[in-house]
Amino acid sequence: MASLSIRYKVAASVGLLYLFMASSVLGSYYFMHTLEGKMSYLEDVSKLEESVLEIRRFEKNYFLYGDPQSLKTALYHLTRVQDLLDRNLAKIEGLSSKQAVAQFRHNLDEYATLARLCADEKPGRNCPTSPDARSVYETKTRRIGASVADFAEGVIFNKRQSIKETIRTTVQLQLLAFALVAVALTVTGTLLFSKVLKPLRRLEESTENIAKGHFEPIENLPPEKEIRDIFNSFNRMALQLKTREEQLVESKKLASLGTMLAGVAHEVNNPLSNISSSCEILLEEMDEAETEWQKMLLKKVLEQVDKARGIVLNLLEFSRNKEFMKESVNLKDVLQKTLSLLHGQIPATVQVITEMDENLRIFADKQRMQQAFLNLITNAVQAIEGEGTVKIRANVSHDGVVSVTVRDTGKGIAEKDLPHIFDPFYTTKDVGHGTGLGLFITHDIIVRHGGTIGVKSSQTRGTTFTVRIPAQEPPE
Repeated sequence: MASLSIRYKVAASVGLLYLFMASSVLGSYYFMHTLEGKMSYLEDVSKLEESVLEIRRFEKNYFLYGDPQSLKTALYHLTRVQDLLDRNLAKIEGLSSKQAVAQFRHNLDEYATLARLCADEKPGRNCPTSPDARSVYETKTRRIGASVADFAEGVIFNKRQSIKETIRTTVQLQLLAFALVAVALTVTGTLLFSKVLKPLRRLEESTENIAKGHFEPIENLPPEKEIRDIFNSFNRMALQLKTREEQLVESKKLASLGTMLAGVAHEVNNPLSNISSSCEILLEEMDEAETEWQKMLLKKVLEQVDKARGIVLNLLEFSRNKEFMKESVNLKDVLQKTLSLLHGQIPATVQVITEMDENLRIFADKQRMQQAFLNLITNAVQAIEGEGTVKIRANVSHDGVVSVTVRDTGKGIAEKDLPHIFDPFYTTKDVGHGTGLGLFITHDIIVRHGGTIGVKSSQTRGTTFTVRIPAQEPPE
């Protein structure tokens, strides 16, 4: 059964359920048919009891009023009782016993003999007339009549009990059928839950893992054919996605490396060219040049060396993977420190506005967050040509996350560039004016803080970066 498919298991369960329900219906039909026969037979037995009661009623009339006609009527009903007994002998014996039926028949015969004594004969012959004889006759007749009536009542009582038992059995069968159907439905539901819903949950969890970048195949495949086929297809898809991601990452690395090398080569080549030119001039004019002019050339050499060193340090900062020292810090202090570092680089035509609660705190590495905000604010300032505004706003949401927006009124970002602004070495600036690492490093810092960063931009209304950072240390 375990190796069968879910379709066969469900079909087998439903088939067994239908088979049981059909058996239950047939059993109910059998008992109802039996009950119908018993009800029909009850009518015959009731007629027997009615005739016996009529015999007793006319017997009572005779002894009260002395009318021989009452005995004749009693004899008529007695004949009916005997006829009903002959036609239903086997059934009546089933409701009592053969000995009881024989005794009943004997009492009927004896009662008929006593009734005939006074039904047709004139008083003084066979019918007793003296008070004593009359009393003995009446007592004997009433006693035998009571025995006949008791038997008839016993038969009808047993028949009614039999009908009640049949009804009780039918009801119990229906209740049992209902209970077993409920159990069968529960078992079928449990089968569907364990064989379908649980694998679907595993599939959902694996899909979420793939969305997170974990391309792990599903292990311990279930025996059911349909689910196993789905899992096998999913595993093949995960393997293909992993392979394609590796290929995509490799191609991105190569593309990024090419972009970086072009920018770095140009950036480093400029100071090297200046250094080379200055050195050649110094060598040619060493003996004739004035001392101040020589010092000026050497200063240019040092400036170009510092510029090259800065480029190298920027690349090293990107390649390092230092551990973050997170703590609860005041957000306004972080931003004020960042703005103080940029004080000399913000033109007088650009206004920077901050709106936030002075007590707003985030759980972060202070220096890394300063670096992230430094990159965002620098980009915002550089995007403004002429007069403009950079607005920094922060608030905390009900889920304990602080949102920080950096909005500028600059020239905006082209729609085709938006999907790539966080890619390493991707820059919209001319070659030689940036390595494209600023936003990539910013994105890396925010993500490693457990936060998110998003961007909206319009070339007519400027750009807005939104950073979301936890306000306190998240649970393990």
